[in-house]
Amino acid sequence: MFNSVALDVAIGLMFIFLLYSLLATVISEIVATMIGLRARNLKEAVNRMLNDEEVKGFLSRLWDSMNIFKNPSNKVVDNFYNHPEIKYLGSSGIFKNPSSFKAISFSKTLFHILFGNGPVTREVIDKRLKEIVDAADHNASDDVKANKLLDKDTAQYILNLWSESYGDIIKFKFQLETWFDRTMEQATEWYKRKIRIVLLILGFMIAWIFNADTLVISGILSKDKEARAQMVTMAAAYLQNNKVAVDTGGVTDSAALETYSEKMDSLLQIKNDLQADINDAHGILGLGCWPLDSMLVTTDPKTKKQTLLPPLDLRAIPDTVWHSGKNTTQANTKVYYFTRKAKWKYFFNLFPIHFFGFFLTAVAISLGAPFWFDILNKVMKLRTSEKIPTNSPNTTSSSKAVLVTDREG
Repeated sequence: MFNSVALDVAIGLMFIFLLYSLLATVISEIVATMIGLRARNLKEAVNRMLNDEEVKGFLSRLWDSMNIFKNPSNKVVDNFYNHPEIKYLGSSGIFKNPSSFKAISFSKTLFHILFGNGPVTREVIDKRLKEIVDAADHNASDDVKANKLLDKDTAQYILNLWSESYGDIIKFKFQLETWFDRTMEQATEWYKRKIRIVLLILGFMIAWIFNADTLVISGILSKDKEARAQMVTMAAAYLQNNKVAVDTGGVTDSAALETYSEKMDSLLQIKNDLQADINDAHGILGLGCWPLDSMLVTTDPKTKKQTLLPPLDLRAIPDTVWHSGKNTTQANTKVYYFTRKAKWKYFFNLFPIHFFGFFLTAVAISLGAPFWFDILNKVMKLRTSEKIPTNSPNTTSSSKAVLVTDREG
């Protein structure tokens, strides 16, 4: 039904993609934690709720989609975040803005900003919202504009929510909270899109740094039976020891880890464990990227093929390196020395040679670790089922009892 070689090559590739995806996910989570990406994303969502959209061109919108450092600052959103209801939800350290808050906090803060701290009645809301809408009008006088709290479209939308509440203050608060919840659902999608972009960029950098060319890896696995078998064994062992994919989402909130340092320690530990697995895989596949200060080069006397230990891509090695070689006591063997400049030149030479393969790896990494974990699980089960024929003479009666075709009655 399936070519076992092709299946084993696929398993090897999937396992490599899983390891790199996990590494990229952990690194992206470390970056997100260090820059407070969730808090920034929440502030961007609140800013979008309380301010009208600016007219922008395609390139500006594209940059907004990719800008993970975006941190809106204007009178309206600053007033909102400086309110005690929101301000004290953040920390007193470098991450002063909260990464999340409840819908009731949003409605309570907005109420205080719009209607003050005194008793709020229907008449107060009616009068105040009309004043806010008038102050937001572009044609209003300067004296009226001086009392502006919201942009025109936002002010009109809140007035519409009040109209739909038919003068019921409780229902009005519920409308504001529902508006916030709907926006947060979309904000979650915004965050996921930004993370996918981060994963794609990180994926390419990881592929480049580790010299993980999908085309080269598939070629090695298709030709080297021993490497193929070892990768399948590693994949099976990994799935056996990890019943679920490493979930960095479990260490992304304050409920899971109380402090920033504990969170970072957990992420860094996961990263170190993955790094060890990746190094093992690279040893099997013979992949290499960064040259050592000295490299042993052996030339096969028959084929004249040169082999470097540790392995490197001969096509990317600068010509200047080869003039610094010195013969050793062994025949057909030389030692070559790399300067720091030669190392960097080798690294950048990999880019044009393996660009397409690196891009394929990056796309695979951007699909995410859960995707590769699930598909690898399914393919491994398929491979295992292939190796256990149902009509084997060694099958015991107890195992036959499990088969539907062997049941009686």
